Amino acid sequence: MESEFKGNIKTAILATLASPKSLIRGQIASILAQIGKIEVPRKEWDELIPSMCTNSKSEDINIRLASLKTLGYICEELQTNDLDDTTKNLIILALLQNLMTEEVANGVLEPSRLAIAAFVDSIPFTAPNFQKEEERNFIMEKIFNACGSADESIQENSLHCLREIAV
Repeated sequence: MESEFKGNIKTAILATLASPKSLIRGQIASILAQIGKIEVPRKEWDELIPSMCTNSKSEDINIRLASLKTLGYICEELQTNDLDDTTKNLIILALLQNLMTEEVANGVLEPSRLAIAAFVDSIPFTAPNFQKEEERNFIMEKIFNACGSADESIQENSLHCLREIAV
C-alpha cells in the first residue's frame, strides 16, 4: 500500500478513538494493535505506542480508556524484541500510572481495570526493570497495592501479575 493511503487509514482509525461507545473503542483498540503488530517491528509506525502512552493520561476518559485497551492489545501482540527498552518503559509507566490512582477512591475503576489487565501481558517487557532495585520495588508496590483493591477484577489480574513475575 502507498504510505499516503496507509496514513489516511491510520488517521481515520485514530479519529474514532474517543468514541463514547465501549464496544467501538474496543474494536478500534484491536485494529490499532493489529496494524501495530505489523508496522511497529518494521519501524513504520514509531509514534503509535508513544501516542497511546500520552493518551493514557488524557482528561478525556474515552481517549484514555481506548488508549489503555490499545496498549493491552499491543502487549499481547508484540514480542519483547519488537520494542526497544525506551518504548517498553513508556508502556510500563503508562500502565502503572493508571493503576490504583486516586480515581479508584472516587469509584472510577475502569482505567485501573484496563491497566492491570494490560500489565499482565507487559510482564515480559519488565525484565530490564527488575534488574534495578528501585524500579523493581516501584512495580511490585503498585501490584501489591492493586492486590488490596476492593474490585475483584483488579485483584484477580494483580494476582495474575504476581504469578507471571514469579514464573
